[in-house]
Amino acid sequence: MLPERPQDIDLLIEEIDRQIDQVQGLISTYDTEALKWRPNESRWSITGQIAHLILVNGPYQKAMVEVVAAQPKGSSAGPWKHPWFSRTFAKWMEPPVTRRYRTMKAMIPDIGAEPETEAEAFYTLQRELRDIIDSARGLDLGRIRLTSPFARLMRFSLGGAFGLVLGHNRRHIWLAEEVVGSPGFPGRG
Repeated sequence: MLPERPQDIDLLIEEIDRQIDQVQGLISTYDTEALKWRPNESRWSITGQIAHLILVNGPYQKAMVEVVAAQPKGSSAGPWKHPWFSRTFAKWMEPPVTRRYRTMKAMIPDIGAEPETEAEAFYTLQRELRDIIDSARGLDLGRIRLTSPFARLMRFSLGGAFGLVLGHNRRHIWLAEEVVGSPGFPGRG
């Protein structure tokens, strides 16, 4: 979801809390073996999906903080218009996952990552994202631009970047839940 008006910021914050709850549900339901289990050599575990989000979200959130801090505070009531690329790229991230994308090397998680460590880092980043989004109240989220920390040619509206990160989270939480349904998953009774 891309924010189009000030009320949408509250919906983004609610989505952050929902994503924290989803990851907590996965982490608390399965043991370490199940959380680190991979369906095959080319797929990530539940923990790998969460670790990937940390590798991606951290740099994006740093860029968001810098962009928000550089803006004069104002009062933009919307509606905010997002560029085509912001709308389209955010839409591509949404589940259900029907298309898989090649992952840049900097975004590939450590397959030995520990579930609790990765989950805590994810929760911390989500709380920071909540603060970033909250601090963007009053800004024109369609006009302000943010450059991808991974590909300098990719530019998003600030609201598009918020939608992209949350959509990307939904995608990888969905993929983590897909692992549970994989044949051979050790966490099923």
